[in-house]
Amino acid sequence: MERDWELCRMFHQVARCRNFSRAATLLFTSQPAVSRAMSTLERELGCRLFIRNRRGVELTPEGRLFHAHVEAAYEQLRRGREAVAQAVGLQSGSIAVGATETAVRGWLFPRLNRFHAMYPGVRLRLHGGTSREAMEELKSGAIDFAVAAVSGGEFPPLRETRLCSFRDVFVAGRGFSHLKGRAVPLAELAREPLICHRRGSLTFEFLEEAFKEHGLEFDPAMEPETSELVLDLARHGLGVGFLPYGAAEAALTEGALFEVRTRETLPERRISLLEYEGHSLSVAARRLRDMIEEDAEVGVEDSAADHAEDVGQGDGVPA
Repeated sequence: MERDWELCRMFHQVARCRNFSRAATLLFTSQPAVSRAMSTLERELGCRLFIRNRRGVELTPEGRLFHAHVEAAYEQLRRGREAVAQAVGLQSGSIAVGATETAVRGWLFPRLNRFHAMYPGVRLRLHGGTSREAMEELKSGAIDFAVAAVSGGEFPPLRETRLCSFRDVFVAGRGFSHLKGRAVPLAELAREPLICHRRGSLTFEFLEEAFKEHGLEFDPAMEPETSELVLDLARHGLGVGFLPYGAAEAALTEGALFEVRTRETLPERRISLLEYEGHSLSVAARRLRDMIEEDAEVGVEDSAADHAEDVGQGDGVPA
């Protein structure tokens, strides 16, 4: 293959120069070496490629046909080099990121905005869904990396970089005022119509495990797809919603909902960047990953601890 490329490279230069000596100068070789190479190429192709004249050489019909293909190959090579140069310079390319709703709201938005402002030529493709779905897409190679809300231990063969922690809250509207202003046992809460992200999500599994640890069955009344739907259903008085505090903060501040404090303390969860071991990333994907990891260990809610203390001392946000 290397020999074929060298012969084509020489042929391309001779076809452009129409002169063996001039082509040899541009190729940094001798005129006899070029002549021998063209004789070898003609012998291998089984036809004449050049006809000599007083000014040098002209292409035969077969030579013109062959040159059209060689010229096209050179053009593809040129475009390939330009594409790689642009990708290395972060002027083009695309990045596929798996991102859960909690991760987008709690961590990704400002970093995606900053990356897009710096490298507008790089196309960002976000794959939504649950954390579990993001992990499966990562293993299949459909995405470069994932940023997701997770809990528990490790997820081999995925490599995890922990970005920040966050807490979840139960929220309710006026129709559930009997739950307001006190620490409600999970056993009592289990008898209320609960609203949680759909079965199969890590949020569902997290809450189901928390109930199991206290000998309780977790059987939510509703399993919407998004935190926004959890909030809407809770606002309409259809149950007690469970979702990340960051997604509920505005509704709590406005007084549309109040936080239902529990007697049992639920563990915090975390937003993490997940990568597949051995999966190589493009220059653009590595740059975005580094930007996402820059502020790792900074919490989603800067005042989460203070907020928890305030809620513990008072009645929470009024309904």
